[in-house]
Amino acid sequence: MSMLFVFYLFLLLDVPKSCIAEKDYEFFMLAQQWPKGYCNRVGVPCKSRPNKFTIHGLWPQGRNGQLITNGNDSNHLAYDDIKPVENQLSLNWPSLIGKDFDFWYSEWKKHGTCSEKEFSKLEYFKLALHNYAQNDLMGILKRANIVPNKKQLYNISSVVAAVHQHTQHQPRLVCYLDTQLNVSALYEIGICYGEDGKSYKNCLDPHGTCRGTELIYPK
Repeated sequence: MSMLFVFYLFLLLDVPKSCIAEKDYEFFMLAQQWPKGYCNRVGVPCKSRPNKFTIHGLWPQGRNGQLITNGNDSNHLAYDDIKPVENQLSLNWPSLIGKDFDFWYSEWKKHGTCSEKEFSKLEYFKLALHNYAQNDLMGILKRANIVPNKKQLYNISSVVAAVHQHTQHQPRLVCYLDTQLNVSALYEIGICYGEDGKSYKNCLDPHGTCRGTELIYPK
């Protein structure tokens, strides 16, 4: 088997699957981003940096934890679809770098439509907000004495354990490399649910993209 073939096979396996092709999903992940970590990672000016975790998205996942995307391109989101929860979305699901509605529109088109047979637009956003309200990640970490700090290193396993203590299931962490400290820096935590979007489920690969044994929780 040639190295070139192996390379292209790796790329194929690493690409998110289309939920049109999948025609289904196995479970959900509610991704919450830590604004200070997110803004440091993307390297572009953020319009705001809330001092709390905010929703990144509610993402249908494939059987092996593979993100599935791009559902029904024709089922566009309109303001009226989410008007009853617009204020809650602005507070808890803001865009850190652009317009809020553009962010929600993109998340619905890319991810929400993959579960539209089970959840209407409003139900999908209400589900994300409900699950977010049940999981105050900043408070969950604080109870384990894990608080934002510019230089303090925390054991990655202790962050996973803190969330597990709350949900009784393992989360999935997402990090970037802090090049100054040469250590993983936290910018997102995923909490997983069954296909009903309500019952907790273990996420696959709890350490996610966090490398090594320690991380910083940027302040």
